[in-house]
Amino acid sequence: MEEWWGEPAEAEARPRVAAPVETVSRPLKINLDLLLYRARQARRAAFLAGSLSAKLAHQREAEVLLRRCLSLDPTDGRGYVGLGKLLVQQRRSEEARKLYDEGTMATEGQNEYIWQAWATLEVREGNVAKARKLFDAAIVANGSHAAAWHGWGLLEKRQGNLLRARDLWMKGVRAAGERSSPHLYQALGVLAAEMGLMDEARRWFSQGTRRLLGAKSHALWHAWAEMEARQGEAGAVRFLLRKGLEANTRSRYVHLSWALWEKKQGQMGDARRLFERGCKLNPNDTALRQAWAVMEEECGNIDRARQLLQVASEKDPCDLYVWQSWGVLEARAGNLARARQLFQQGVWAQPANRNVSRVWQAWAVLEAADGNTHLARQLFKCAVKADPSSEPSWLAWARMEDAEGALQRADELRNFRMQERTELVLPANFAAGLDPAQQPEAPFHSILTMISDWLAKFDSMRSVAHRPPPSYLRQVDGAAQLEATKGSLVAELPPLEEMVRLDAAAAGLDLPEVPQWRGRL
Repeated sequence: MEEWWGEPAEAEARPRVAAPVETVSRPLKINLDLLLYRARQARRAAFLAGSLSAKLAHQREAEVLLRRCLSLDPTDGRGYVGLGKLLVQQRRSEEARKLYDEGTMATEGQNEYIWQAWATLEVREGNVAKARKLFDAAIVANGSHAAAWHGWGLLEKRQGNLLRARDLWMKGVRAAGERSSPHLYQALGVLAAEMGLMDEARRWFSQGTRRLLGAKSHALWHAWAEMEARQGEAGAVRFLLRKGLEANTRSRYVHLSWALWEKKQGQMGDARRLFERGCKLNPNDTALRQAWAVMEEECGNIDRARQLLQVASEKDPCDLYVWQSWGVLEARAGNLARARQLFQQGVWAQPANRNVSRVWQAWAVLEAADGNTHLARQLFKCAVKADPSSEPSWLAWARMEDAEGALQRADELRNFRMQERTELVLPANFAAGLDPAQQPEAPFHSILTMISDWLAKFDSMRSVAHRPPPSYLRQVDGAAQLEATKGSLVAELPPLEEMVRLDAAAAGLDLPEVPQWRGRL
């Protein structure tokens, strides 16, 4: 048998060819960073876009760039978080959920940002138990991740677990140390203020704003100003709101709150200036224009108010508050047919939102004032079905029944309101008389058809409503516990009296200049 002795001698002289080895080539980090930067700029351009078509075009550009990032490096969590937020913004929740699931597997569960973004989605969808598990997973991945502590605390607060919420936020403050998120201090201060513990709230706000991150947080300054506004500290309010605009000169929340505050003080010129400035810096914000329009209507500038509401409805056709305000304006102006059209558009803007009860209620009040009592009753029924806990809807309905002489029915409606229900079991004949086929020639035939369709679809669209939180049981002053924390990096703030003096010394509104943004649009 022939033996094998290896390679022949002459083969040693030939160059050896290495066997091909499979390698995973990854892009340079700088290339991923550039793609993510371009995607972020596209999302910002979508936010600032002046039309819906431009907004969608920028969003498509951002999605293409983010999917490109994921194809280049599936282990980079930034792409999953950015794309997931974009999908949620477009109400593509199921796609976002699958994307986050893929991201956690690709990163082996070590990316806290993906867990936290997924948890936020589940909170939005009403999946409380799942959200708790996801927040816990984010904290396991990184115990100092402030966003997870903050989001979990907000979830518990909405569920009525106020002590649990405060405990989570305080743990987040301790875990993050000097890098504590200002949102944690804001949440603690707001919770204390809501429970009437003003001194503790001020300590939380003061501690937060003494940190470098807190001093740059317009949300923290804004929350503090809102608390002082409820206490009637006018000078302190302006001082704190000015600090908020110094932290973020474009903040739509600060502009809105400050404008409403000046309006309340009777300074219509200053309020108008703030509304105009806020709308210029936030061209797609509908809340600013809606509030501005309400003020102009109160000042008798009906045409200006109508113009503002029309622009707001074009910016966001799904904002039911805009449609409701516009409908009320037209009703007060005597344009009842136009008001009915606007209320219909408001109902279908967000038919599953419990706040659509405001539109139904305003519409019902219009019909009651016009003598259409039967139709008004059907509209009030829709209002309390959309939000059974809406006290204004119950009381407005009861007032109409009082005016009609149906005193017993009015008392029953007030009793329903006193029960503080979050779910309402309606009688079997709730929609009786709404079949338009039985009354084809009746006036408001199209309205009755719309009401019947909405009632048929509402139960399948509705999201679960949360109960209001119970009374707060104060155990210890959490702010006092952390008062001894060392390392404050910002100078102490002046007391309230000094804030008032500094505000009095300011010239007018004394608004900070707006830096020019140099990003790519």
